[in-house]
Amino acid sequence: MIEPFLSKDFEYESFWVFETMKGKTNYMDYLTGKFQAIRQSGNAVVVKTLFQARIDQDVVVLGQGDSEAALQIWTEEGMITKMWMRPIDLLPG
Repeated sequence: MIEPFLSKDFEYESFWVFETMKGKTNYMDYLTGKFQAIRQSGNAVVVKTLFQARIDQDVVVLGQGDSEAALQIWTEEGMITKMWMRPIDLLPG
């Protein structure tokens, strides 16, 4: 569902991963593996949005078990150019 909205030069960063993932294909391969692991774990993911005033932006909050993370999304001309997965309280700037 998300692939058509990712720009060709899409980048994904995560607080828990040491390198920036570049390219839509690399991210989709990564995401497919993540979804398989979630299905096998039987631990559902809860999704909600949260407005963060300091960055004047809504973020997607993903929760699994007792942990939550924020997914910050950048867009350009209707396409997602970058996503950053981070702890909710870790803000840019």
